[in-house]
Amino acid sequence: MSAPTSTLLGLMRTLRTVGSAMFGVRGRKRHDEDAAALSPLLVVIAALIFMAAFVGVLVTLAMTIVAK
Repeated sequence: MSAPTSTLLGLMRTLRTVGSAMFGVRGRKRHDEDAAALSPLLVVIAALIFMAAFVGVLVTLAMTIVAK
């Protein structure tokens, strides 16, 4: 596998892992498969991105409801 392809796959795996962890739908088998291959730095970055997006959605929703 070439470097950009493996990096993209690693990023996609990290995003999938963090996204499923946010919703609590992470299976044990997939967790065991991904645990060894994930980069802690990518997990932290992905978690911060998901958290910022979640807060942004909540703020937008609250502002929309209050404006009505």
